[in-house]
Amino acid sequence: MKKGPTRPPKVAFMLTPHSKQLFSFDERAIYLDHGGYGVTPKEVLAARIEALRKIEEAPGPFFAFECRPAWKAIAASVAQRLSVRAEDLALVDNVTDGINAVLRSLSFELNDEILITSLTYGAIANAAKYIAGRHGAHVTEVALPFPNPDPEQCVDALKAAISPRTKLAILDHITSATALVLPIAEMSRACRDRGVAVLVDGAHAPGNIALDIASIGADWYAANLHKWCFVPRGCGFLWAARDRQKGLVPNVLSWDIDKPFPHSFGWTGTRDSSAWLAIPSAFAFMDRLGPDEILRHNHTLIRDGIRLLSEAWKVETTTTDSMIGSMALIPLPDGLPFTATLEGCGRLQRTLWESHKIMASPSFVHDGRIWLRVSAQIYNDIDDYEKLAATIGNLAARSGSF
Repeated sequence: MKKGPTRPPKVAFMLTPHSKQLFSFDERAIYLDHGGYGVTPKEVLAARIEALRKIEEAPGPFFAFECRPAWKAIAASVAQRLSVRAEDLALVDNVTDGINAVLRSLSFELNDEILITSLTYGAIANAAKYIAGRHGAHVTEVALPFPNPDPEQCVDALKAAISPRTKLAILDHITSATALVLPIAEMSRACRDRGVAVLVDGAHAPGNIALDIASIGADWYAANLHKWCFVPRGCGFLWAARDRQKGLVPNVLSWDIDKPFPHSFGWTGTRDSSAWLAIPSAFAFMDRLGPDEILRHNHTLIRDGIRLLSEAWKVETTTTDSMIGSMALIPLPDGLPFTATLEGCGRLQRTLWESHKIMASPSFVHDGRIWLRVSAQIYNDIDDYEKLAATIGNLAARSGSF
């Protein structure tokens, strides 16, 4: 009798038996895209709603007397959690907000270079090109190795691309479309050794991997808290080294821009403050479950899940273990009725969700094949990947090619 594919042992269960019940999911949903927009626990949503309720009891006193002190106190709590100085960190809406603020604070001369990589998030690449164009500078793209990523090759490619005109490098800590954990400290060092400033896009890092900003050696680090730290959407931070804070102001210029960083970010007009007011609740949620336990669960599960999918679809994944955090990328099998285009990716994602209640991200196209990004979070277990494997297999089988 011919044996079927070997399944990994079911050792990766939910962190607690009731993890999924801590969130507001449709009970039919298989949610494997935490890296997309994050998912907020019920108790953190409740904290946000309570914050909104208290604001509405007396909006005037809140904005006049409480808003700035609350912003400052919560920003300080984020800094303490990240083991950085409070005077070096500002709360922002998201990574794009923080990176734009840095780009707008810099001056570039004719023919200066901003270095990005082939895996830079599209919105950030657009911002870099826009700012460079206004100054007569230009953007240079470093081709990072794919589909066989290697940390040393990433560093070598970066070194080879730096020129005497390179003024700034924008580097991802964890790439968005391909989910790769880049050797960020080594890449930053390669830039510093050549006098190039480093701006890190850490959108996916906090809560996804262990994070030590100081050890990276960057000039600026922008990150989201609403991705992997369970904070409601619309909340991130911008960290700046002490000698890189002059002239750093928010994108919305308002009453506090004459103050030094980070206080210049403390007021950008009347806004919904409830996302960052819920940060303490999100941190308490993580602490109750254990940040190390969450990482251990997620890192174990994503490796088990990718192994299962690889065997089921008869595909290879070649990402070295050091470049995988709590999400990973895998090529889809032949025979799927979706073209390897952005349009095909959109159709596949819609089909998975609307017909099968599975959310995953067909985030990358390479060499005529769609690659699927899947995440692992405390509400997932190995059964979720088994259902994804079977669903994709059935879609391919219907076309007669799998």
